[in-house]
Amino acid sequence: MQQVELVVALLAIIAIVGAISQKLRVALPILLVLTGMAISMAPNIPPVHLEPDAVFFIFLPPLLYLDAYNTSWRQLKDVGELVTIQAVGLVLATVGAVALAIHTVVPGIPWTAALAFGAIVSPTDAVAASAIAKEVKLPKRLMEIIKGESLTNDATGLVAYQFAVAAVVTGAFSLQEAGTRFLYVAIGGIIVGLATGFILVRLRTRLEHKPVEIIVSLLSPFIAYLTAEHLHVSSVLSVVTAGLMLGWRSPLMHGSTTRLHATANWETIAYLLNGFSFLLMGLQLRPILETVKAYPATQLVLWTATAALAPLAIRFAWTFTVGPLYNYLRKHQQPSWKHLFVFSWSGMRGVVSLAAALALPLTCSNGQAFPYRDLLIFLTIAVIASTLIIQGITLPAIVKMFEFEPDAYNPEEAERKARLALSREAVRRIDELARAESIDLEDPVLQKHLNKYLERAIANIGPESQNQPAINRWQRIKAEAITAQRALLLQLRDSNEIQDDTFRLIQNELDLEETKMESQS
Repeated sequence: MQQVELVVALLAIIAIVGAISQKLRVALPILLVLTGMAISMAPNIPPVHLEPDAVFFIFLPPLLYLDAYNTSWRQLKDVGELVTIQAVGLVLATVGAVALAIHTVVPGIPWTAALAFGAIVSPTDAVAASAIAKEVKLPKRLMEIIKGESLTNDATGLVAYQFAVAAVVTGAFSLQEAGTRFLYVAIGGIIVGLATGFILVRLRTRLEHKPVEIIVSLLSPFIAYLTAEHLHVSSVLSVVTAGLMLGWRSPLMHGSTTRLHATANWETIAYLLNGFSFLLMGLQLRPILETVKAYPATQLVLWTATAALAPLAIRFAWTFTVGPLYNYLRKHQQPSWKHLFVFSWSGMRGVVSLAAALALPLTCSNGQAFPYRDLLIFLTIAVIASTLIIQGITLPAIVKMFEFEPDAYNPEEAERKARLALSREAVRRIDELARAESIDLEDPVLQKHLNKYLERAIANIGPESQNQPAINRWQRIKAEAITAQRALLLQLRDSNEIQDDTFRLIQNELDLEETKMESQS
């Protein structure tokens, strides 16, 4: 009963904080973490523990999948080389730099334990980056790089984490074995994701029962994740790859009603999982503070500052050196210092880092306690809190102050052109069918539909016609017009004339129109 009451209480808090977030225009993860911290420090509040398995097996797969599903495969491919450099090179550089900093300031901490901490805080958080990015208007390419990095760098960080922890526990480490293992895990994860995505596309294309389609949609991330886990390859890359593939193929997999219902379900689930993960993260503050009471406060402040600043410093150093060098070698236009600064400032950490810290083993193979485990967990939540709260709150103001130039791609103009093209296609298809069925071109019903399409709003069949066969005929013509528009919309996306955000917006409107028409037929 207590578990049920806890879940209900957390749901209520998420709803209240969500409403406040909308009013204040502050990213929800930031307010939830702050709320969780405040609640955890209140008197007579029992501790709420976050299980690492809950993060890795319940929260992570659907949230990663949904972010990948809504990410443009084409745009990610355009920045794929740079994303790979960041997801591998920057993560490994962060592991080394943070380990060096912590080993320097924390007396007696083994190198292996310091490397484990570096791996824990090395990946940026896809969920936090996506949530905070919604509150700021970043240049499109910069946003794609940030999202792509946060989607893929978990794989590098978690592999480094596994080897560092194994080195602490067993006392053995092989750089060659680690490199080989990383390649196997990464490539294997991508292959499993592609195979899972291919099978799911084929399966979901053949399903005709809407509830079953939606259930399979909700199971998709777990299928990709657990398959990769079973084969001991990167479950993160498997989920991301499957999500990208299914997102790209989604227009061909579902009918309009199923797609609308699935989208609504996914939005609700993602909101709740985001809410639970960040709220539970904040609620860990008091239990974690209890474990580090033995350390002097001055030392904790020094160690916390070092742990928080080291990842930020290496991110700035890497970005301002590797970024320009990459663009010079590739003969690309050099980004401005403002772009480099915002990218460096956007490295928020999140629930994956906390779960990895909490998953540190209690003892080593020789029976001794894992060195500095409690301190590493405390420092992890300090890094997460500082990046989410300080960087997350200040990022919108920084972006506004920098006044970035508008993107060459204008989504409003692309949307306007797409709507015009679809309107013309609907008129063309209606005219074609009317002529094929020998309908009088002066027919008032035909003229009504043509005019409405030209105004970008398809009229419903009104009660003025009592001729049922005629109504069925007009319903079919309207359905054909929507089908023609959907085909043209897909062509516009595939030919890169519109980007995925515009595509999904107009596709959703066509789905709504088709669903409304079907309900009235």
